[in-house]
This record gives sequence, C-alpha cells and structure tokens, in this order.
Amino acid sequence: MPVEIELTELPAGYSESSSRGGGMIKVSQKGFYSSEDGEELINRLEGWPDYFLKLMPSEVPLKPSYIDTLLVVIPKDKKARIYLNDAQVIGEIRVKGAVAKGEGITANRILDIGKMKFSNATIPIDAGFIYVFSVGWRQGYIYDLEPLHQSKKRNYDIEEALGSCFTYLLFQERFKIDNQTWDTIFSQKWFPFSHLDNKLIKKMVSHAKEGWEIDDLLPEIHKDVISLLEKAPLSGKSAKCFEEHKEIIDKAIERYSEADYISCTSILYPRIEGIMRSFHKTEGYKSKPSSKNLTKTVITHHQKRRIYQSLLLPDKFQNYLENIYFANFSPGTSPDIGRHSIAHGEARKDDFNIKSSTIAILVLYQLSLFMAV
Repeated sequence: MPVEIELTELPAGYSESSSRGGGMIKVSQKGFYSSEDGEELINRLEGWPDYFLKLMPSEVPLKPSYIDTLLVVIPKDKKARIYLNDAQVIGEIRVKGAVAKGEGITANRILDIGKMKFSNATIPIDAGFIYVFSVGWRQGYIYDLEPLHQSKKRNYDIEEALGSCFTYLLFQERFKIDNQTWDTIFSQKWFPFSHLDNKLIKKMVSHAKEGWEIDDLLPEIHKDVISLLEKAPLSGKSAKCFEEHKEIIDKAIERYSEADYISCTSILYPRIEGIMRSFHKTEGYKSKPSSKNLTKTVITHHQKRRIYQSLLLPDKFQNYLENIYFANFSPGTSPDIGRHSIAHGEARKDDFNIKSSTIAILVLYQLSLFMAV
C-alpha cells in the first residue's frame, strides 16, 4: 500500500549548473539515468529519491540498499503517494516459442518489449513522478516534474516511456552499439537477430567491437537456429503472407537440416522478397513493389505498436535489408551473396554455404516479427 505524505513544497528538478548566489541556473525537470551513467546516476538518486525515502515513516532508518523499486506520484496538491517496493508493473512482451500461464520468462525468451504500466498506481498527466527500478544488478531512474510547474500537461505516452527505459536497462548492449561496430557487423553480413540466444548476441557484438570474425561463432549460431526451428518453427508464423509460401519454406528448412546449403540458400533468398511482396499486396499498398518500398512497408507498417527502444532495432534492420539483403552489384565482379546476385546467377558459388542459409532463416524470423499483428 502507498504511503501518503503532505509536502511543504513541490520539487522543481535538478540543478544543471552552479551559481554563487543570486544568479541564474539551469534546471532539468525530466530525465532518465541508468547504471552506465555511474556517478551521475548516484548524484540523482541522492537527490529526490533519497529525500522521499527519508520521509517514509519507519522505526529504523530506511537504507537505499533496501530499495528495489521506488515510485513517488506527486500531484499539485502536494499530497505525494510513495510506493516503496510496492509498485507492480505489467508489461507487453513478445516471447520466443509457446508459453503457459504462470510460466517464468527469462530475458533469453524475450523477442521484444512493449508498453509498461503500473497495475496498482496511476500517474495523472498533470502530476509529477519519480521512479527508481532495478533489473538484476542494473538500476534505472526516470523522473518528470514538468507538469508541476508548467500549465501544459504531460504530452507523451508514459507507458511507452516506461517500456523503453526498462528495455534499455535490460538490453543495454544492443542499444549502445556504436557506428564503427555496426559497420563491422554489416560488413560481415550479420545482424543481432532477435530470435538468437541473448548471450550469443552479446558475443557477436563483442566480436565486432574487437574486430574479430563473427563467423567464428557460426557453429554456436547454427546450433541455436536448429533449436529455434524445433521450438518455434517458421511454418507456424501467424502472418498471412507466410501461408502461401509455407511449402517452399518447409522445403528449404528440410534442405538446411540435411546440410544442403546450396539448395536452402537458392530457395530462400528470392523467397524472402516474395514474402515481402505478399505482405505489400495483402496489406493493400499501392506503391511500386521496389526493394526500397518493400522494405519500408515491412518496417513501418506496425511501427505505432512498437516502443521507441524496440529490440527489433527497426532503423538498423531496414538498413540491413536495403544494403545487405538487397545489395546492388556490378555484373562480372563476383559479388557478395544477396537477393540480386543470386537472382542474376552471379553470386560466388562458395557463398552458398551454412552462413548464407543460416542468415536467410534468421532474416525470415526477424521479418515475421514485423509482419505479425
């Protein structure tokens, strides 16, 4: 149950500059900090969270180490409600494979996270709030005090903000990939596909950062994909555009399981575009089904249902489809394998291998997440 505290004054925010007295200072009224911010996070936590913790009635002093979650809802009437380790969060999560009611969900089962809300607390759009939360050993802190001092009400979706902050904290390594590392990942034709084991994705990113070959992880990736095909087969995907291609996809997967990578690669690379064309058509798009339009259609169609920090990494995956899968080439140059080089019979024969077929399967899995309702 929340504890209600009558405040003598409303919190304004955090000072972002110094003054010797009587001068102007900058004040931040909303923000998000996490464990990666180090001392800056500590400074913020020692501000308003510590202040409200000390207001809690207790026979013994409450230690910060006691906090798992701390939510404070601050209306303009100064009657703050404090939820100490009592704010219950419900979120929308897409999981890998089937799941039974009451089953525990690990981070490795999570494909994507949606909006989050408090089941036992309400934050009015004209109220301020602070929220401290933990994910394993990591801590996050989000606050918004703007509505307390401005006539305008909160103009963003707080449930999306909570989902994005939680997702970022849980999967920081994906959102912190720098441009140089992305260039290395793309140059090696890989992508942090959502269906892969989370520990494996971390290894892939680490290899790319160090300039190592991600292909060194191919045996592990192959093993993971084989397990994935058994637990969450592509033929079971709910997107309508997969249905008319089911037999061909099944044949490609059969060839993959038999280590016939030439057949699997030859079948899937053009078929991926075929599925995208089916999606473009069944969803009623009238634009020319060019590679650019097909890619944009898939990535943006359901984008309002995804939070900002989506694990699908929409912008990066759009880049991957346009520049890796749909890569252009000059005739007679022995181009890298891709949709066009295979269709025109110029892809190198040695590239019809376990890597190309594994990537094709993972691309299909990733597409299925964008296409599903």
